[in-house]
Amino acid sequence: MWPFLSLDQIEVLINVIMRVPGLLIIDYWWQYDRNKSLPQSMAAQELLNALITNLVLIHGLLLLLLPLPRVRILYTHFVSGALLLSAHLLSRHYIHAEEQNSEGDEHFITRQMAALVAHILVGATASLLLSGPAKPVFPILVSYALPVAARLANFPVEALELLHNFGSAAIAISVCMYAYHQLPALLDYLKIAYSDAMHIVEVHGLMGLLSIIWNKLFVPNHFLLFWLIKFVVKLCEILSQPERAHVWSDHWYIVVLTAASSLCASPVTLVSTSVTISYLAYFVLCSTKAFLHGNIQFLNDNPMHSGWTEGLTMVFLALQVGLTEMKMPARLAAMTIILFIVLSSLLQSVLEITEPVVLALSASRSSSIGRHLRALCMCCFLFIFPLYLTYALMQVFPIDFWMLVVVSSCVLTSVQVLDLLVVHSLFLYDSSSTEPWESLDDVVYYTRAVTKVMEFFVAVFVVGVGFWESLIGKWNVAGSTILLIHCYFNVWLRMQAGWKSFLLRREAVKKTEAMQTASEEQLATLNDVCAICFSDMTCACITKCHHFFHRTCLRKWLYIQDNCPLCHSIITVESTTSTPDDRTESTSVSEEDSPHNIRENSTIDLAQETRER
Repeated sequence: MWPFLSLDQIEVLINVIMRVPGLLIIDYWWQYDRNKSLPQSMAAQELLNALITNLVLIHGLLLLLLPLPRVRILYTHFVSGALLLSAHLLSRHYIHAEEQNSEGDEHFITRQMAALVAHILVGATASLLLSGPAKPVFPILVSYALPVAARLANFPVEALELLHNFGSAAIAISVCMYAYHQLPALLDYLKIAYSDAMHIVEVHGLMGLLSIIWNKLFVPNHFLLFWLIKFVVKLCEILSQPERAHVWSDHWYIVVLTAASSLCASPVTLVSTSVTISYLAYFVLCSTKAFLHGNIQFLNDNPMHSGWTEGLTMVFLALQVGLTEMKMPARLAAMTIILFIVLSSLLQSVLEITEPVVLALSASRSSSIGRHLRALCMCCFLFIFPLYLTYALMQVFPIDFWMLVVVSSCVLTSVQVLDLLVVHSLFLYDSSSTEPWESLDDVVYYTRAVTKVMEFFVAVFVVGVGFWESLIGKWNVAGSTILLIHCYFNVWLRMQAGWKSFLLRREAVKKTEAMQTASEEQLATLNDVCAICFSDMTCACITKCHHFFHRTCLRKWLYIQDNCPLCHSIITVESTTSTPDDRTESTSVSEEDSPHNIRENSTIDLAQETRER
């Protein structure tokens, strides 16, 4: 693996591996030791437990916040302390074993040499890791080898405990002296860190400092690796139980959901779960783009398809229902519903990626059968899978407001796919016709309108069920929040968008119908194409500014803005109902100065003089 990684990639990998234990420490503190952070009494034991608990939390935060060189120094001290502790425990075990075998046996020499080599290796490793002033010398670090040496010199077993205590005292004094001499460097670093923090506050404000701290704490790669470690451990723990071993072969997804749900017991694991969902959603969206386009050139073309929408949805819903405070199996049920909601949101994102591809294929008259088949296969999947998901949900959970939110979203996804296929078929029919279909825009509009009306009424029905549950006593903060969000986004905004679209369309139709229709002589004299669709004009309407367009094309343009596509003059109903003479005399100074308009006006004047003769 290593030959394929650059130095920068290896540095990033080491950075991730060395910081993930900080998340493990914080998660353990939250689940088991957070109640010990404040002493319940002034007893010495309570104060000591609170001090140790807070030090553990601080070390976890330091592993996430410190620069990588400082993290390496911290790890050297962690490893050195663990080695000295292991030497202490090994010495205690050795003394206990010697007391049991005080008469001597045939493995005496082997046992003594193994213990002596172990203590020498531990002391040598600790000596290599530690550095700086007052560094403990090697003879002191192997002080726990004194009982072994005494035993080889035929000292009585009763003297081993005294030698062990002497070695412990020597190492403790040496470690205290080393920590005392390291204190000035630590204080200097704290002063520098404080000065840097104050400088950031002066330049960027408190929010700038908080933003930097947040960027150091929230690194998605760290949370992803943390979640994978926790998930694998929990999965092995579940499968190690005899009563759960047979479940994997028949219902493996239940085991996976159980392991994922049991992890969400702290804010750290909840955030890591949402980050993992974001990565999975991003992988699905990228796979969708690669499948539809046949390559990977469009993977990062839309920041909204980065997967973070699904991750934030998961966090928001989990906080609303209090997922971390639930107990199993209630947490499993809540997690299942949340994941179904996230999956329905992901299907909507996949549909947003698929729709422009399908419409582009019908508009571009692409002859690539493979692209058409891939797009149609994706549409079939988006039509069938949400319906299957709806059926599966209705078989497992009772129908209430929460379930209606999920079910309605899945059903509407299938309806939208059906609408997309109908529009795609209309465009294909129009592209295969020799003559343009004048009423195509109206048919597409009415097809889309039917779908939008269905979405609106489904949203209103879901809101009605939510209000009904609130009235009959099922009111809660989470449900009310979701209900308000649903009312705003799915009812109010849809109603506003639909009404605005209707008014724009009605106004555009009124304006284009009031315009003068160009005669065959005018079109023959002009001998030009429509400036909107670049197609030949067999029929056209004339604007007040003497520009010719297809009436249907101009109507589509007026859906977007109320300006002429060529000269950007305002198109109003009053201007379109004026007489042809008024149109000739009302050309603005800026338009007369335009070479394009001068050429068009000269052509029209020549055509009028020809007709008069």
